[in-house]
Amino acid sequence: MAWTMTRNEKPELPIFLPRSGDLRTTFWHRSRSAKMQSASVAKNPLMISRSQQMAQERGRRAKEWAKEDDEKAAGTWKAPSPVPKPSKPPATALIGLSLLGNLDGIYKHSTFPDIKLDTLTTGSRQRAGGMLLFGYTFVGKSWVSLGYDENGFDGVVNDFWSNVLRCIDKFLIN
Repeated sequence: MAWTMTRNEKPELPIFLPRSGDLRTTFWHRSRSAKMQSASVAKNPLMISRSQQMAQERGRRAKEWAKEDDEKAAGTWKAPSPVPKPSKPPATALIGLSLLGNLDGIYKHSTFPDIKLDTLTTGSRQRAGGMLLFGYTFVGKSWVSLGYDENGFDGVVNDFWSNVLRCIDKFLIN
């Protein structure tokens, strides 16, 4: 997995399994590698300044979206020029990876015993034409979700997601 702290890039993961050899060993090797790389990024000294920079960017975007919402409500909004759709999907599958970890440590269930939380709804964001894969543990269960720009892919996402689910069944459940 390639991960960069200095540019706003998404990880590029090897999505193809080898044709021969022990697939289970390959799967777990890649899983451990992604976990180690994610932990390394989280402990990187540039993380604080990068987080501050991204917070400023998110604030700028939120103001733009709020302005757009206000203009729509007032009836003064004009749609931007349409962005031309790429003629075909990229040859390399780029995917954002968000490994949130165990969220039970954040949500203190015992603090509110009368409220039983059993699921968590994430607010995924990905770039236009991109994909974002979330993974986390909540209430003792592992959760995986995929968000993607349906305009950026021509039918390949359903096959990709089916294969992700098949791998989860094969390597994690069975």
